[in-house]
Amino acid sequence: EVEMKIFYIYHSGFAVETENYKLVFDYYMEPKRNSGNFRIDDFIKNDKKLLVFSSHGHGDHFNSEILKWKEKNSKVEYVLSDDIKAEVKKYFVKEGDTLSIDGLEIKVFGSSDLGVSYFVKCDGKRFFHSGDLNWWAWPDDTPKEEEDMRDLYMSKMEKIVENIEKVDYLFYPVDPRLEENSFLGVEDFIKRVEVKNIIPMHMWDKYKIAEELEKRVNINVIRIVKNCEKIFEI
Repeated sequence: EVEMKIFYIYHSGFAVETENYKLVFDYYMEPKRNSGNFRIDDFIKNDKKLLVFSSHGHGDHFNSEILKWKEKNSKVEYVLSDDIKAEVKKYFVKEGDTLSIDGLEIKVFGSSDLGVSYFVKCDGKRFFHSGDLNWWAWPDDTPKEEEDMRDLYMSKMEKIVENIEKVDYLFYPVDPRLEENSFLGVEDFIKRVEVKNIIPMHMWDKYKIAEELEKRVNINVIRIVKNCEKIFEI
């Protein structure tokens, strides 16, 4: 087994290190205090190929600060949803795109909100970062809104199910604001795609919800620890 590390940064932001690559997903901020041993500035330094993904332009998923990382690591490549306005040469992506960058394979899927979700294969590992793809069933939705959201979510999932058989690490929103519907999306996803590990995200500092998820699913739930702790190494 190749050593691999996954660091939780904040909200839906993660840093992943495999044998040959470093990946950063949906970075928008790093908490100032109690941030464990993780520092984004150290992580992005020039040693491995660095890919920085942003699923969409919402302020809790994208920060233009990431565009300055080029100064610290000349090998950085950005993979950004095409709703993001940024002065970067490449790659702007939309649902349905596939990319191969230095041996790393990326398939771009849709979202039930703004932007995209990402399936990334590298060094024998398969990651799926959902961005804001989720079954957003709000407690105060009208029946029509409920139906529209379900249909939108299902149409995005159809493409995923057609194209992906297995995911080793699924980063997926488990948003406590949805109340009893917080787990609808993740439970549907794991019924239809073979998933080894779930890494819950988009929890708005309500980390307890991960424990509830653990009770509901019989898939390994990697509990993220708030404030940039390394969540595990393999």
